[in-house]
Amino acid sequence: MRLEVGHIFIRDMQQDDRTRVEAGVLFLDTQELVEGINDERLECINVDIARPGEQVRICPAKDVIEPRVKVAGNGGVFPGFVSGVETAGSGRTHVLKGAVVVTCGPIIGFQEGIIDMSGPGADYTPFSKAVNLVLTCDPKPGVRPREHEEALRLAGLKAAAYLAEAARRVEPDEVAAYETLPITRGDRNTTYHHQNNPVIQDL
Repeated sequence: MRLEVGHIFIRDMQQDDRTRVEAGVLFLDTQELVEGINDERLECINVDIARPGEQVRICPAKDVIEPRVKVAGNGGVFPGFVSGVETAGSGRTHVLKGAVVVTCGPIIGFQEGIIDMSGPGADYTPFSKAVNLVLTCDPKPGVRPREHEEALRLAGLKAAAYLAEAARRVEPDEVAAYETLPITRGDRNTTYHHQNNPVIQDL
């Protein structure tokens, strides 16, 4: 069984009228993104972009999700939530490296989770080095906290899947290949391809 993971490096994210990836920049149609989340439990969805070095604190952060899309093989991304449950581990997946979706907002009780994009606090989280798409989702009246939490988590997964669709036909900057050999071999190999120069590394 062989799985290829194509890394597409993202250095910036900008709002635009069409979602796409060009020269390491992820252009985002926020209106289409919000419409795609489409959860009747949410009254308002706010979208912000936080970049490394900005004087921004994301608090309280809930989930941090890396956008990815299955471009070949069985299964899909985030099975059981965004895609169906199928046998996975083969084919090819594209990943937006350097871009993440962060769900944010108060829900239940004590709230933890801080991401500082600059200053001393930025040294304590790897997400300060990524371009963060931040979703803050307000529930409709009468929605219970647990339902709000479920809706927020699902919104983050849907948003990550939406962003990654822009990379479906983009040539990756780097490809890592993970291969599970027959059980009689009892080992695994990982092959990294970078600019058409393969390097073999045993795990």
